[in-house]
Amino acid sequence: MQKTKEIPRVELLAPVGKWDVLEAVIRAGADAVYLGGKKFNMRLHRIEFNFTREQMRDAAVYCHEKGVKIYVTVNNMLTDAETAEIPDYLSYLQKIAVDGLIVQDLGVVRWAKKMGLTVPLHGSVMMNVHNLESIQLLEELGLTRVILGRELTLDDIKLIHNKTSLELEYFTHGDMCFSQSSQCYHSGMLFGKSSNRGQCLKPCRWAFELVDRETDEVIPVQVPGHYFMAVKDITLLPFLPDVIDSGICSLKLEGRMRQADFLEPLVGFYRRALDQYYKNPVGYTFDWNEFQQFQEIKVRDLSPLYSFGNPGAESIDYTGEREPRFFSRAVKEPTISEDNWKSSPLASPSCAVNKDKPLLSVKVGSKTAALKALENGADLVYTSGESFLSQDKPWEIADFAEILDRAKGLGKKVVAGFPRIVMPHEMDRTFYFLEKIKDYDIDGLLVTNLGTIYTAAKSTDLPLYADYSCNIANQAAAELFKDYQVIQVTASIELHWEEIMTMTGKELPVEAVIHGNLPSMVTEHCLPAALLEGTTRAQLCSGICRKRPYGLKDTAGKVHSVEIDQNCRNHIYMANELALLPYLYSFYGAGFTSLRLEIPLYKADEAGAVTKLYRQEIDGLWDDPTDYAFSESSWQELLKVKPVAFGTGPYTTGERVKHY
Repeated sequence: MQKTKEIPRVELLAPVGKWDVLEAVIRAGADAVYLGGKKFNMRLHRIEFNFTREQMRDAAVYCHEKGVKIYVTVNNMLTDAETAEIPDYLSYLQKIAVDGLIVQDLGVVRWAKKMGLTVPLHGSVMMNVHNLESIQLLEELGLTRVILGRELTLDDIKLIHNKTSLELEYFTHGDMCFSQSSQCYHSGMLFGKSSNRGQCLKPCRWAFELVDRETDEVIPVQVPGHYFMAVKDITLLPFLPDVIDSGICSLKLEGRMRQADFLEPLVGFYRRALDQYYKNPVGYTFDWNEFQQFQEIKVRDLSPLYSFGNPGAESIDYTGEREPRFFSRAVKEPTISEDNWKSSPLASPSCAVNKDKPLLSVKVGSKTAALKALENGADLVYTSGESFLSQDKPWEIADFAEILDRAKGLGKKVVAGFPRIVMPHEMDRTFYFLEKIKDYDIDGLLVTNLGTIYTAAKSTDLPLYADYSCNIANQAAAELFKDYQVIQVTASIELHWEEIMTMTGKELPVEAVIHGNLPSMVTEHCLPAALLEGTTRAQLCSGICRKRPYGLKDTAGKVHSVEIDQNCRNHIYMANELALLPYLYSFYGAGFTSLRLEIPLYKADEAGAVTKLYRQEIDGLWDDPTDYAFSESSWQELLKVKPVAFGTGPYTTGERVKHY
């Protein structure tokens, strides 16, 4: 007979932005709190909701006197200019005896390992941990806890819990993102206010119209408003037995910019429910009368979101009526026009790091596009991990035979890409792909998240190329990735030109994306299904996403393409395409190993023609920089091939360290 198990006791983890909030949530029954300093954390909109060093020291003393744990957020994506301050900051946090550090950037993990810190490290939700393999990598790096991706279901978590010794933390209440964590770049690229650096201006809360992006026809939707991505707040208060059974060790409440009069009763509701459950787990029944009182303090409408499966339209407040604050409004992205294309907004490097000609790399979305890119001068072709509906046909393993044969004949390279997101139920296909790709003489793998890095490094000896979705902005993170067969990193696509320029000539070669469709968000939510049918990928929808090419038109009149991949995942793009063709001189001597065309949405002929244009300009510049001059005919040819709005993207509007 199996022995009776004790019911696991979970930690109730409360957010703290001010001292009175600290006292309030502890009084209400929090087992632990998390807070941030004045730098390096994900809540920098209002600096008064963060603690000075002295306040953190006093908070640690106060918490420990009350028997409460204290975790400090060091969870920004960091640039090289900032990492110089990290060792001193980490040393201080260990000195004041905090119980854990919540970190996003693997550069911080690298510093902590180098310094021999003993304070536990917790992987932030912004690490986008959404599969077991990501957790295994973090466990190998010495982390003790991970805050799981919000798209994981409780069933997913239960399976993961049985295969790892890491503590698993999960958001159980508060404001949530529409996009997969760390994979929303819209605010960073357009406003220079990165969601990965705690300053997101929430373009997901804008109003939109659904349109046919080719005809601009407005498509009537079956929902009561235009806030198509305005996610409700999560709450799991009515489902605590299910949450505890999943193996989660810590129930995280969101809200570090909330006041005490909101957070104290919120913590109290969760405390009372947990205590009732522990008192009588067999006969525990949720108090629905108390839930009515609970709803009186809610900010937005509430939903369990992905905890029990894809929630679809149920998770969105389409009216926007309960949105407490709109952080921004839609604006037009800077456009390269006939009047301004001759004046480069990018400064040339002040000193030449490396005058070697960079490779021209091209990410493509189909076999035919790969062949055209190779024929027209690509040195390296990445195959996209996504099979987008707009392409001529889905990827097949057999495609690599013809692509590699053409590449080898031309002396070029082919690197096979993984999807940006690989949920637990999709990982078997990744293993299958890796096993089958061994039959081909592939030149490397384009890795996209911690899980694909770990899986590829453990399964093959192929060189790995880290994509922009890995959010690498400093060389300490690059150094850590080097331990996992990564030989090249892609600069973060949120960074301003001034920041990208500082990344070269250091630990690992750096590639810069210089042209193409820039992704703003990737989400498990299917917009066409939800807006037109009220269904999700988990239901018997009509496949309406395949009926026409969709886009979201914002209130500034700009259309953002919505692409659907093989897993029904939606990818939303910036309105303008990036095009730095006229400004390549700024890259001369900058030290980039590779310059990339990010064009997995291009048809084959478009991919070939644009590759040819960049090939001739790169050759002309590096072969004779003194006499090189960009010609208007090349710009006109680009507009002929792709008659779309082009812009400079984050290179002129992206994230700069000086904002902090």
